[in-house]
Amino acid sequence: MAERLTSDLWRLDIPLVGNPLKNLNSYLLLGERSLLIDTGFRQQPCREAMERQLAEIGVDRDRLDIFCTHLHSDHTGLAPELIRPGCRIFIGEIDEPGVRDAADPAFWQGLYREYVLNGFTWEEMETLWGDNPAQTAAPPWREGLYTPLPDGGELRYGGHTLRCVLTPGHTPGHLCLYDPECRRLFCGDHVLFHITPNICRWQGVRDSLGDYLKSLDRTAALDVAELYPAHRAETGDLRRRTEELKAHHARRIADALRTVAETPGLTAYEIAGRMAWSIRCRNWTEFPLTQKFFAVGEALAHLDYLEARGQIHCRETAGKRVYFAGAGDKI
Repeated sequence: MAERLTSDLWRLDIPLVGNPLKNLNSYLLLGERSLLIDTGFRQQPCREAMERQLAEIGVDRDRLDIFCTHLHSDHTGLAPELIRPGCRIFIGEIDEPGVRDAADPAFWQGLYREYVLNGFTWEEMETLWGDNPAQTAAPPWREGLYTPLPDGGELRYGGHTLRCVLTPGHTPGHLCLYDPECRRLFCGDHVLFHITPNICRWQGVRDSLGDYLKSLDRTAALDVAELYPAHRAETGDLRRRTEELKAHHARRIADALRTVAETPGLTAYEIAGRMAWSIRCRNWTEFPLTQKFFAVGEALAHLDYLEARGQIHCRETAGKRVYFAGAGDKI
């Protein structure tokens, strides 16, 4: 059921069935033209919940634009089918090419090859091919469908001016929307409560975790009274949560460094299996394959952070990339 937050702002609860994230918070800002922030997967439960709640609110669908905070398919998936002629889908200019890539099987083939180098088996990747929602629920791509927005770009809806704040880390071009007058921040997956945002390695990005920590400092400097995250019902104080997230990653960085130092020559897959995760599994073997995929991506981000600072190095041996303490030689 849609929840009215203020006179002109609604939260739509979109279920993410079978996904540990549980739900997506899609926000609707009403006005002469209205703005929908994030959409849910291109899956029937998301579609039904979105259509029902938009109908409950009675928004004019012919004057409804969409803003996607970032390229992930739980945020972009329904956008192409919700949009009507004369309406627009906005996304950050850095993330827009990633939406195109997510619809291209060749991109996923290349990415899965990289994950095999980092410790997965080809059998695991073949199984994941039809079971990864980041791939299977991605929206279709067509040229001109999306309107790219730069850092600092502005949107005006319902009498509010919303400023785009570039917050790379969770994705290379993640954007938050900041309303300085109302002191509102629509923060997508940049800041979450109860769970921590997944920060993984991105192709073409040297240090996504370092980028994320800088982005946390950037948003913490904003004057924010109302914080609207994209998942779960929890919200709270931006600066306090920023410090908690930074402390979480400091522990993860120390954990990864200790693992590499104590057991040299492990792959990222093996290192991820020795890290602590908030998931109801007794051990790494019991992890669902899709969660292993995201866990290894996050382990790689922490390893990249350490490598960028000369604390560890990577070598390729027998078709696998393995890690050692110290600066070493670059591969």
